[in-house]
Parts: sequence; structure tokens; C-alpha cells
Amino acid sequence: MRPSDFDQEELLLMLQDVLTSAASGRTENLRCPVCERGDLAVEEGDQGWIKLQCPQCGLQFEGLLGNSDDDYVAYAGRGKVQSPFG
Repeated sequence: MRPSDFDQEELLLMLQDVLTSAASGRTENLRCPVCERGDLAVEEGDQGWIKLQCPQCGLQFEGLLGNSDDDYVAYAGRGKVQSPFG
């Protein structure tokens, strides 16, 4: 199956375990929950931003996982993000 076969809510539910692992700092050996074949490429940015991409099915996710700083300033490097799915 491809990411386009699911709506955003279904994709977020499928990614829940992967995002929990990434938020905990475990970004190695994460498998794609959509195709279950690809190892996710994880790119961590500043202030809790993360980008996940599957080379097999093309799943892309980009978003803010968390920030414990009380003085958080919006991440200026990305501009306005319409959808977390590329």
C-alpha cells in the first residue's frame, strides 16, 4: 500500500509508535508502518523538529514532536507547514 491510500488521521495513528520512539531519542532501525519494508530515514532538526521519510513507499512526515523550553520560538527555517505529510 502507498501513503496516499490512507487519510491523514489513519497515517498519524499508524505512525504513533514510530513518533513515540523518535521523541524518546530512539531514531535508529525504525521500520515504515505503511509498507513495513523500508527503514525510515530520520532527520532531526532544531527545537524538536523531525522529518521521517521511507525510501520504499515514499511516506514523508515532518513536524514538531516536543519542546520543553518555555521560551520556544517558532522554527524559522521551514516557513509555514500546511500538512505534516510532505
